Amino acid sequence: MVQGHASEEKLISSAKLVAGSTAQLLVACKVKADADSTSMQRLQGAGNAVKRATEALVKAAQQSKDRADEQSSLTINRRMVGGMAQIISAQEEILRKEKELQEARSKLANIRKEKYKDKDPEEVAHMW
Repeated sequence: MVQGHASEEKLISSAKLVAGSTAQLLVACKVKADADSTSMQRLQGAGNAVKRATEALVKAAQQSKDRADEQSSLTINRRMVGGMAQIISAQEEILRKEKELQEARSKLANIRKEKYKDKDPEEVAHMW
């Protein structure tokens, strides 16, 4: 992720996970430690800093994602030939994705078939 190979969604998810884990850690520490101790106050301050940093990261990643979405918005070619080329390209993409979807469904069906191939039918019925 640090190398720039992750999506904004993955970055947002990871930042939220860090914030959640930090909050859980703080709750666990509050239960075990003296809430008025200097260490606990410093830990609470660090936890708040992590929360602010992850919120800023999520906001920046969301803004980046929104800008990318805006830039990739559809531009319709008004000329006859260009417009037809866009239509053909869109149809081609639909057909390609439908084929990929069908292949994925077939793969899932084969996985399920192999998983239950040697099992007793009653045993399979009780699994659901």
